[in-house]
Amino acid sequence: MEDKNIFSKLLAIIPGLAVMVGTLYVLRMYVEPWMNQVVVFGTKGWLVKVVSLNYILLSILTGMLYRNILFAGKIPGWAEDGFRTTRLFIKIGVIMLGSLYTFDKLLKVGGIAIVLIVSFVFGTAIFIMWLGKKLGADRSVTSVMAAACGVCGVSASVATAPGVRAKPVDLALAIATILGFGIASMFVSPYIGKALSLSDYQFGAWVGTGILNSGQVLATCLAFNPNFAPGTAVAYGEIWNVVRVISIPFVVFFITAWYWKGEADAEHVSLGSVIASKFPIFVLGFVGMTALSSLHVLGAEGSETLHLMRQVMAWIFGIGLVGLGAYIDVREIKAAGGTPLRIGIIAGLVKYILALIVILAFIPKEGAF
Repeated sequence: MEDKNIFSKLLAIIPGLAVMVGTLYVLRMYVEPWMNQVVVFGTKGWLVKVVSLNYILLSILTGMLYRNILFAGKIPGWAEDGFRTTRLFIKIGVIMLGSLYTFDKLLKVGGIAIVLIVSFVFGTAIFIMWLGKKLGADRSVTSVMAAACGVCGVSASVATAPGVRAKPVDLALAIATILGFGIASMFVSPYIGKALSLSDYQFGAWVGTGILNSGQVLATCLAFNPNFAPGTAVAYGEIWNVVRVISIPFVVFFITAWYWKGEADAEHVSLGSVIASKFPIFVLGFVGMTALSSLHVLGAEGSETLHLMRQVMAWIFGIGLVGLGAYIDVREIKAAGGTPLRIGIIAGLVKYILALIVILAFIPKEGAF
């Protein structure tokens, strides 16, 4: 009897899961390659390189399309069990995401980059935690916004969301805020850099610190100086950006611990007991995977093991993100948009302006290479 129930449950998952897998297959095999070739504003692949319309965002947007248009606001019963596997796929993907980072890379990029980036990453996260409390925002949405604005936009917010029990609409707001802010700053920053006579080193350091999305850092640096060579804005901007990306495991753990500290305070129990009973294990798996990668247990960079793992991770993440998009209701975004958007825009502007002041005050015009 029990076996029959389990079999029935597995059968019920298939229709919705088939929609998620089929959708991702079409996006990765046909839509994203087409976007990499199409020319917009005179640039080949502009939609992917600048607007970041890669398979990650395409998966979320397509899921939203299903929910809000095709499904008329509610996932139908025949697909509901399959779409419920979304969080499982996301959690497995977050654990595997840890394989992208190694602690030793952080030590190779230079002392001043580490000090500035780490200060801005954790300073932004702490500022958002304070601002969220002042504005009465929910701790989950504050956590996701802290990850999005503090580190590297989409990747950090996706990695943080399940550990802080964020709703899909919280994640959608965070991603929309950082991409919108990045697009605006991408057009303005080159003019500011020219007006202030910033060198390539100073401009790359500023943009790599102040803009929140990797693709937009690259595009902004190339708008300032279109040359690919050592000593150009894009060379320095990417170094700053790499340091920020490498800090993701530390920030995910820091923000998740902050969230659960609040839960412990609300329940009048110790943080240790909450961590022991409720702390999301997959976050520890994420950090553990980074440790394994740092010890080269998974093989050297470029090995077949890591290549296969990242291919599998991309598919697992993509399937989960199609499902995640299907849980984002635009009516909830309209209802919740005010405070989270204010937090994201205020934090983004403070970080952007403060980074420029620090760069002007402490970074010389001549770079290290």
